[in-house]
Amino acid sequence: MLSAIYLHVKILAVNIIRRMSRTPDRKTRKTATDPVPGRRQSRQAPAAPRAARAAAASAGTAAETAERSGDVVDQLLHDWSRERPDLDASAMAVVGRVLHLGRLFEADLNRSLRALGIPYSDLDVLATLRRCGAPYRLTPTQLRRSVLLTSGAMTACLNRLEARGLIARSFDANDRRSLAAELSAEGVRLIDRAIGERFAHAERSLDGLDAAERAQLARLLRKLRLRQAS
Repeated sequence: MLSAIYLHVKILAVNIIRRMSRTPDRKTRKTATDPVPGRRQSRQAPAAPRAARAAAASAGTAAETAERSGDVVDQLLHDWSRERPDLDASAMAVVGRVLHLGRLFEADLNRSLRALGIPYSDLDVLATLRRCGAPYRLTPTQLRRSVLLTSGAMTACLNRLEARGLIARSFDANDRRSLAAELSAEGVRLIDRAIGERFAHAERSLDGLDAAERAQLARLLRKLRLRQAS
């Protein structure tokens, strides 16, 4: 009986030893299937260049930013920072935008005034005469103090307005060498219509700014304008 039990145990032990010799344990299998350290490192090596390329792509360039924003001054600043890095472009970021916005505003206003048949330069002269109060009369010298026109351009503008019957010119009582311009009744009617569009255009132009931003911008521009005048 004992010998039979001993034989059975011996057979079980031999079978267990055979199975263990044929099948590696889990730890052995896992180690066998893992890549060797050298191979793992070779796969990880390109990670740094990939990360650098991704960062560069996400950041983009200043030129691409300018193109997306549609701000020509961004492009100007980018180009000069590349060509002349020794120049400080911070002032141009302001002055360049003021000049560019002035041209954009004037072009847009001219399109708005097209229905009235009057360009912005002529509107400016009529508006200056209108806001001075009755009898709406000023000399060319007085007009040039408020209107940014040269002497020759002012004469041409007054000739156009007179030809359309919007103003009348006569010698100034205080200076017989000068012809003063005075709004006609038709001129008053036209400027009263046009000035409404002028103010509406100004409102549309600042549509993206709230009241506080408008007040701050107006204060800064006034400060800059007064320094230029001095």
